[in-house]
Amino acid sequence: MIPLTEHLPDGPLSVAAVRAIDDRLRVPIAPAAAPTVVGGPVGLRVHGTGDACVLWIHGGGMFLGAAEYDDAFCCDLAAALGAAVVAVDYRLAPEHPHPAPVHDCRTALAWCAGRYERVVVAGGSAGGGLAAALCLLARDEGGPAIAAAHLYYPMLDDRHETPSARENAGAPVWNRRLADLAWAAYLGGAPADAYAAPARATDLRGLPPTYVDTGSLDLFRDEDAGYARRLAEAGVPTVFELVPGGVHAFEVYDPDAAASVATRERRLAALRRSLREDFRTW
Repeated sequence: MIPLTEHLPDGPLSVAAVRAIDDRLRVPIAPAAAPTVVGGPVGLRVHGTGDACVLWIHGGGMFLGAAEYDDAFCCDLAAALGAAVVAVDYRLAPEHPHPAPVHDCRTALAWCAGRYERVVVAGGSAGGGLAAALCLLARDEGGPAIAAAHLYYPMLDDRHETPSARENAGAPVWNRRLADLAWAAYLGGAPADAYAAPARATDLRGLPPTYVDTGSLDLFRDEDAGYARRLAEAGVPTVFELVPGGVHAFEVYDPDAAASVATRERRLAALRRSLREDFRTW
């Protein structure tokens, strides 16, 4: 895949321009088996079967992407886990700013909770941020229960005040210009709360066990590491993995690299454990 950043024009960015570039660069990959598509207030794409499920939340800075673009990934994941993977097609900003996307994820969580014995939430980048926000929302509203959260280089903080946000402002794949555009689209001019930017949450107690990973060259490195540290300090069973030399979405753009292979294996092992164990510590 070709990083989006290599094709960005000079000057101010717009959602429409970035979407057009993203559409041009996207290479469709057909899944081994077509998902079951569930309509309703929120679209869902169900891959595989089982008593437990992973609720998958796609990335794209809150303004790019769609659940169907991850069909091949979700199909393969369901087969590897022997469980269902349910991808939520949440509404995108700026047409539907916060809190619409996280409310769509909450609707998807309720659908899953009514059909599976255990629900693990997972997502990458913006999807990881939405997964973290969903955990906060479910805790504060008294459910539905989430067995664990798996956050891959999650987008958690709109403030960009960390050293990695400055050091990696021009990073490949996802840079500061795209991050600023994404947060502006998602917030729609409103101030961020913890359900928009989970790094702003002041109380992380009572959240589900959480796995977090990120790359050392990722714009989000420090906000992700800081969130994982605060989870652990709040008594939440937490695993944090930092991948040396990893940029944003490194395993997607360089899938055959040793670090990418090791990361996928580590994630699968953690997901398998989350789907089968009601554990207290990792």
